[in-house]
Amino acid sequence: MLTALIIISTAAYWLSRATPGLDSSPSLDALTNLDSDALQQRINSQLFGEAITEPPGIGAQIHSTTDTSAMQAKLAGLTKNVTTQQVPSANELAVFYKLNKQRYRNPSKFWLEVISYTTAKHGGRVFEEAKQELNTGQPPVGDQRDQYAAISTIQLGTVYGQSFIDSLMALEQNLVESLDENLNENLNESKTENPPLPCWYGPISSPLGAHLVCVDKIIWGDYPPLKEVENQLINDWRFSVSQEAS
Repeated sequence: MLTALIIISTAAYWLSRATPGLDSSPSLDALTNLDSDALQQRINSQLFGEAITEPPGIGAQIHSTTDTSAMQAKLAGLTKNVTTQQVPSANELAVFYKLNKQRYRNPSKFWLEVISYTTAKHGGRVFEEAKQELNTGQPPVGDQRDQYAAISTIQLGTVYGQSFIDSLMALEQNLVESLDENLNENLNESKTENPPLPCWYGPISSPLGAHLVCVDKIIWGDYPPLKEVENQLINDWRFSVSQEAS
């Protein structure tokens, strides 16, 4: 009996294989040929739920990569959602701008000479070498001498780096204020040219090494109105708030 059942089953199998027009059953086909889109939707639904929405401020209307205003809006939306939902008050923004005003100043122009001492030559003694020459009271020699006329802070930054610019601006501002006190004059920020400043001072650091600087003249960059840099200020304010909270 068992032998007969085996023979009948085997014959039925080969008959189905040999007979044209016979397809696999729908249920078997569904198991072996999954709909990839449907499967992906099912996975997304299980992982993220039915509604997957973008955060406020980031929508389809600002996805254009060729529209500058669209990119700025998208950046603002991303910054807001990544850092904080807070919106600064007018007073908070004004205080933040006052405290960080140098970061938003328009480029200044310098007439100066830079004497450089390279880390490649002096290693860890590079600052000591620069200080020794500064203290001799004689014009420093250094490893290289560069003179610049009407060079902007942006151009200087490409040569010496942002830390050099920040230090130079701070030193110059302090020297100008000191001269102003000694001469009992009020230096207006709108005034473009300053009196001659002393040579030499430093050293100022940069990725190249240490530098002594002599400034002959400066034309200070002005400060833009708050409204002109408001979007950048808001993003920077939000980032600072999130950093303080972390």
